[in-house]
Amino acid sequence: MQNKKIKKVKVGDFEFDVVLADNFIKRGLGLMLRDIGDKAMLFLYKRRKITMHTFFMLYPIDVIFIDKDMVVEAVRLKPWKSYKCKNYSTAMLEFKCRDAELNKLIGEKVEFMRG
Repeated sequence: MQNKKIKKVKVGDFEFDVVLADNFIKRGLGLMLRDIGDKAMLFLYKRRKITMHTFFMLYPIDVIFIDKDMVVEAVRLKPWKSYKCKNYSTAMLEFKCRDAELNKLIGEKVEFMRG
C-alpha cells in the first residue's frame, strides 16, 4: 500500500480527509495537544492488537480499528483514558467525536482513496 498517497477515507456515511501518522514522531504524538478540525488521523501498522491512550487530548475522540478493509472495532474515548483493542487490526482512524452510533460501523467496508 502506498501510504503517502492516501488522501481520504470513507466508512459508511462518513468521509474524511486524512492526516497520515506515517512516521515514529507522528504516531507517537497522534492528536495530543492539537486540533485537526474535521479531518481524521490515519495510523497504518503491522497486524496487532493496539493499546492506546488519550493523555493530553483536547477533546473526546472516536476511534475506528480496521482490518482487511473492514471496521472490526469502534470506541469513543474521553481525554485521559487508555484503551486496548480487543481485535487485531492493521489501521486505526481517530477523529473528533461525532453524533453517531459507532457500533453500527462494525463490519462496514472501509475505502481508502488516493489522490
